[in-house]
Amino acid sequence: MTNLDSIFKSRDITLPTKVHLVKAMVFPVVMYVCESWTVKKAERRRIDAFELWCWRRLLRVPWTAKRSNQYIVKEISPGCSLEGLMLKLKLQYFGHLMRRVDSLEKTLTLGGIGGRRRRGRQRMRWLDGITDWMDMSLGELWELVMD
Repeated sequence: MTNLDSIFKSRDITLPTKVHLVKAMVFPVVMYVCESWTVKKAERRRIDAFELWCWRRLLRVPWTAKRSNQYIVKEISPGCSLEGLMLKLKLQYFGHLMRRVDSLEKTLTLGGIGGRRRRGRQRMRWLDGITDWMDMSLGELWELVMD
């Protein structure tokens, strides 16, 4: 984003244009291959913090200024958050996987490989992130995909 500073600091370019530039040039770089990420709570916080950092840079609000995050988002009115865009891409990929017939990726995702579970607390799976985000069971998601 440092190479874009001259554009973002320019007073000749309107705020909606700057928002479109961030969505077109910065967010795709951040979201590269995000479909395969297993996003945990700490990563969600970092993604939200990065998005707000971008919006504060656009508005030229110093980090010492006492402006709430809601105020910044309301002033920018981005339409959809970075986390929402990532969820959309993950759901598109999930639908693509579930509609495939006899694929290794689908078998691995649904846990169709036999064997024993590891000791200790189980790691968060990619599918767990989707079911948590959507607050639906796997069966409900399956029905949505097949419609």
